[in-house]
Amino acid sequence: MKPEIPDLFSQDAPEVSSLSAPASRAAAPLFAQGGLWDGNAGTPQAPSSSPQAEDGSMTAMSVPPNAACHGVVDTRFGPAMVWLDLQGRLLRLDFHLQQEMQRAVLSGSRRDDAAVAEVARQLHEYQRGERRSFDIPLAAHGTDFQQEVWAALCRIPYGQTMSYGELALALGKPGAARAVGRANATNPIALIVPCHRVLGADGSLTGYAGGLPLKAALLRFEQENTVPGLFAG
Repeated sequence: MKPEIPDLFSQDAPEVSSLSAPASRAAAPLFAQGGLWDGNAGTPQAPSSSPQAEDGSMTAMSVPPNAACHGVVDTRFGPAMVWLDLQGRLLRLDFHLQQEMQRAVLSGSRRDDAAVAEVARQLHEYQRGERRSFDIPLAAHGTDFQQEVWAALCRIPYGQTMSYGELALALGKPGAARAVGRANATNPIALIVPCHRVLGADGSLTGYAGGLPLKAALLRFEQENTVPGLFAG
């Protein structure tokens, strides 16, 4: 039986992550347009001059705005590149290690694996089945609409999935499934902002920036570590 789709903005919605957007639509977003936001900061920081596409995503060899350092975390799903800002907030997490290392070399970014130790700890707890949500300050850059979609992704419970159309409906934008899909595809923080939990209308995996094998592996892992019946509709 397919799990009941949660009301992402209900006061009764499950708190699946401390990174989740507040229940109120009027609350401050996790990701601020034209700046960087950690969900609690009072003022967004101005973005750097790193090249950006019109949709707010990074261009081929640009680096995350305001990146201070990067590090590599080994996981059961493959090595992940982690980018942090000066405050130690997470800007980007990507499993395309070779491409990310090229970004780092071309930009002169400083590698500091010790700086990403907290991200590594929580990822390792996740892969051992000991963690279902993350408590990591985020500082990703995106447009207003991307912010809204990314915040909603953080409220899809572990072990559950939604379609792009269902996510658009939950956002109050029933005709925006394709736009939701594009925002989902530009999510810069893989796994921690769980865009892998969104499927096509027919249940197909559809596109995933990290590759369909990784998306399938993440979904299979979460399903295998979900208590039977816990999310039954």
